[in-house]
Amino acid sequence: MKKPGIRTRPSLHKALPFALAAMAFVVTGCPHNQYIVQLKPRGNTIERTLVFYREDGVNTVTGIPNYQPFDAAELAAITSLYPAQGLANDGKRCVVRGEFINELPNDVGGAGTYANLATSLGEVGFYAERFRGNDDLASLAERRGKAADGLTDLLAGWSQMELGRERGYDKLRQFLEVDFRRDLKNLGAYWWDGQLAGAYRTNAVEEFAVRFGQYLLERGYFTIGEIPDLFGETSDNYPQVLLRRIQRLVARKMGVPETEPMPVSLAFLADETMMEKSFDKYLASTELYRAKLKQWEEDKKLKPDTKQPEPLEVASEAVGNLVEFDSKLFGQPDHLAVRLSLPSSPVHSNGRWDEALKQVVWETDIEERTNASHVPFFCYASWVKADQAYQKKSFWQGGFDRGCTGAVLPVAQQSG
Repeated sequence: MKKPGIRTRPSLHKALPFALAAMAFVVTGCPHNQYIVQLKPRGNTIERTLVFYREDGVNTVTGIPNYQPFDAAELAAITSLYPAQGLANDGKRCVVRGEFINELPNDVGGAGTYANLATSLGEVGFYAERFRGNDDLASLAERRGKAADGLTDLLAGWSQMELGRERGYDKLRQFLEVDFRRDLKNLGAYWWDGQLAGAYRTNAVEEFAVRFGQYLLERGYFTIGEIPDLFGETSDNYPQVLLRRIQRLVARKMGVPETEPMPVSLAFLADETMMEKSFDKYLASTELYRAKLKQWEEDKKLKPDTKQPEPLEVASEAVGNLVEFDSKLFGQPDHLAVRLSLPSSPVHSNGRWDEALKQVVWETDIEERTNASHVPFFCYASWVKADQAYQKKSFWQGGFDRGCTGAVLPVAQQSG
């Protein structure tokens, strides 16, 4: 499912709670891919079996997935990594199997390693693999920082157009250029940290949302008395409530006392239609939008039906790069299960040991193959397989029997 456009207009706040509720109860969600990776170490090689298919929900009566055609290009790319004799495809599920040394195939998306060290005492094995995502954290942080700067510049320019001549505007501009710019960057960092922690810990995303709420409270974006309206309101007048809070925040930053009437110049901030028109008017005047129009003119030469971009898309892109909405919220992500078969529990691993199946198990949702805005999902395990016969012979008969009994047993017993 394609990543949705991010819309920042107030009407979204009215529709979003109901949209999320509807998504939670939909029986057949968006089509998505299922990947099941099965791993069996065999000395220097590791047998890898990949079961994959595309589904659109599950039949509530039979429990069988509603199978969908798998993308032909991805199917060809995956099967090319495996021997032809290891392929099975019944039109619903596809299974590929092969044995690999050291480097694992980039089938689901990512990179993996397998190593096995054999000694006279036994074997030591190690497995590690990342799946999709982007592990260049520096570039991701840089992109979020640029997005925060770009969005701040747009809002500062819009404020200049509407309020540049008003008394107290210099205070508002200072707030936008310094405090608001910093706070947007912190929003991106909190969002990222919450998404990262959420992959490993339940309620982490919610916790980081509350953390950032406390951050905003401490910096005067809202007061304790405004919390019920901001976070508990789901009625049709919620957009109006939100707009009034924004209007009051702007007035506060311009130095308008709470006891004074709201300046007429800020009236547009409390009217959804006026606010949208004002913001669109400013965005349409920016170099960023003119560049979009120029690109659109070029694209039309090849695709005449290409839709003209809206001014709001300039801000939407900045918001999307700042908080990079997860497909877990806006659509159905792909799903991955990895199962590593071992004779006993691993020495080190971030997976779950299933004693009944004798497997280390990892399971998660993963972002689409073409989306690389989150940290990769990562699996690792190390294990040992002792050569008990050799150890018993070497240590007990060859070493401990002679050395230990000679030191512990009395001389009479030794000679006897």
